[in-house]
Amino acid sequence: MKEELTMEFVKSLMDESYTLAWVDCRDSFNDDYALIQKCLNEKSPESLWESIDGWHGDSEWEAAKEIMEELKEECSLFHDFDEDMVETFFERHDDEIRNEIYARDDSTVLTDLIRHTDDIPIRVEMFSDNDCINSHWWESQDGYRYEGSYFGDMADALKLNPARVKRMLVEKGYTVHGRFPDRKHRDGKEQVSYGHFYQELVNSCCGANLLAYIGKVSLKDLYDTGFSFKEVIIPKGNYCGIFSPIYGGGSLLGMELKQDVRLSLEAKGCRGFRFRLDNERSRYECSIRHVYGVDDSFFGGTVRIVP
Repeated sequence: MKEELTMEFVKSLMDESYTLAWVDCRDSFNDDYALIQKCLNEKSPESLWESIDGWHGDSEWEAAKEIMEELKEECSLFHDFDEDMVETFFERHDDEIRNEIYARDDSTVLTDLIRHTDDIPIRVEMFSDNDCINSHWWESQDGYRYEGSYFGDMADALKLNPARVKRMLVEKGYTVHGRFPDRKHRDGKEQVSYGHFYQELVNSCCGANLLAYIGKVSLKDLYDTGFSFKEVIIPKGNYCGIFSPIYGGGSLLGMELKQDVRLSLEAKGCRGFRFRLDNERSRYECSIRHVYGVDDSFFGGTVRIVP
């Protein structure tokens, strides 16, 4: 009994799976920080998916076309169907056959690109009602104030005892104003040493500075959370410091963390922390890598993402 040329018959000739696209071991998202930042801004991986469609859509189409030609040949040569009839059948069922091939696609393009991507340098910047801290020269002209200042907010974020900060500045010959309460419950719980804090202050050289924690992040971790997360944990031994993404200056970025630091990314009014990729190709802000001329090792260990 002669076989009928049907969709079920064509499906029976297909392999269980096809690989429609491949990724070279050198391919990654290492040069696509703007795309990754877009995903973070949108709190969605959709832009990443769209980029894959754009990069690999043509190769998948061509691979499916080649498979269809092989199926046609098998129908004609090995199952004695008339070539014109086969051609007409495949034209009429083009979408259906192609969709079936796509359904069997076992390509791992996105997974491979993410796996090939190096951990990404990041900054976690503190913002507050008090805007920013300026250079040490500027701040020291009228004297440091704890209350109602970014300087005070920075001391609080680092869990420093204001009274000990005041004593240190006075001993160094600097003027201070207003209250510096003695918060003894912070003693022994400071994120950084007072010596490192002092060195960071006096080496600050430009305006519009923010407190910035630095580290690296795994793209896989970002993707697994859907680019939406509430907290990050900066590991002990990483550094933080004063940096201006607006003016491209800052200080030493030399305050070593004495413990893991958990930072909430959920703003409370105008206070909180924001997560930024340190993208040296950004048109909108300066990066630590560009300003300081450092490589990725400068950023220390990988931060942990808390969904």
